[in-house]
Amino acid sequence: MNPHRSKSAPAMALAVAIIVPALLILAARPGTGQEKAGAAAPPSRVGQQGTAESHDRTNFPLTGKHRTLACRECHINLVFEGTPTDCEVCHWQRRQDDRYSLRLGARCADCHTPQSWKKVDPAFWSHETNVGYKLEGIHRTLDCEACHGSAGFTARSPDCLSCHESDYRGTREPNHVEAGFPTTCPSCHSQRSWSDASFAHTGFLRQGRHASAACSDCHKNGVFQGTPSECVSCHLADYNSTTDPNHRTAGFPLDCSACHGTAATGWSGANFDHAFPIQSGRHAVACSECHQTSDFRVFNCLGCHEKPTTDSHHTGVTGYSYNSQACYACHPQGSGGGPAARPAEAPAAGR
Repeated sequence: MNPHRSKSAPAMALAVAIIVPALLILAARPGTGQEKAGAAAPPSRVGQQGTAESHDRTNFPLTGKHRTLACRECHINLVFEGTPTDCEVCHWQRRQDDRYSLRLGARCADCHTPQSWKKVDPAFWSHETNVGYKLEGIHRTLDCEACHGSAGFTARSPDCLSCHESDYRGTREPNHVEAGFPTTCPSCHSQRSWSDASFAHTGFLRQGRHASAACSDCHKNGVFQGTPSECVSCHLADYNSTTDPNHRTAGFPLDCSACHGTAATGWSGANFDHAFPIQSGRHAVACSECHQTSDFRVFNCLGCHEKPTTDSHHTGVTGYSYNSQACYACHPQGSGGGPAARPAEAPAAGR
């Protein structure tokens, strides 16, 4: 054995024991730029840390609904290489979410935009231009199958009745069938709602309270044809029950509009063509002041024109008589005739 080698072995072991721990300590501390670069390069996680903005730098910028999707919605199993950009490949071959199975075509972008399936670009496709029927009101909100069914997009008649015959026949207020209403819905309805109908009530002008009345108020039992337009056909009970003044005993006309007009805002405010000018003098009083019985053909002047005063005004008048018929015979216009008035010159009594 070499005596020198046996002496150097302990020295080498001691050196290793000192140097190796020192190197380990130095390696654990922040050191050179090369060490920092090595620490900042973790395994690549492409796609899992990507953003919509980073996707915009690819050949398929994200717009509309695409911008809100999770990566794996388009990148199956998070495989990013080779992901197709054609609409039909993703929406039919992969996802198979075209419920029409490509029967309407394979090029989605020819009609649709990424914002929504229902947001069709009118420059590419228009229901009015391509089909000949403009969608308005509630028709714009309907699903295609509501009109076309699930079998496909075969041509449908644009006539209202082709879709709404059951609505037409099932309506009871008013009953369209019995009333003989036209089957062209736009004649009365808009496309917003059934309830905003505007019927051309040409046979009878509806004003005032008539305009707000329900159809059944005038058209009993749903019968619309042949409904009379004379007032008394609806208002005979009102006529017979009126007591101030009593229309029936007074012999008032059955044509309500003769006194109440056509505005139909209410019964009050009637304008009766009174043969005697009640606007003269102090005659604008309640009916009962002059007509003190239910028979309005009978009138009384003496309740207001007392005998002593009236006698004194007719001193020297030939043929003077203190009674209501004589008063009217000499004073048909309600004004004083004076001593010159004579019965021979006056209208016949009871006029």
